[in-house]
Amino acid sequence: MKWQKFIALVKSGASIAVIAVLVLAFTSSADAEQPPRKGCYAVDKREYDSAKKKNLLHARFGTYVRTGRLWRRYYWYCP
Repeated sequence: MKWQKFIALVKSGASIAVIAVLVLAFTSSADAEQPPRKGCYAVDKREYDSAKKKNLLHARFGTYVRTGRLWRRYYWYCP
């Protein structure tokens, strides 16, 4: 009897963990690639790094913006 209760507890715990992971993944990716403001478009990391090296992140005609968390960055150019 105790073994069956243990198995049922493990199954319910695993299903709760899977649901929690799915909810976290959905909420974190729902707004992942939204531009910081209207009119911005995505650029790749090389273009952003090149502009940073040339001190052009805040230029006369536009701005490069980096958004996102440490493990997932997004790079934008906003004219």
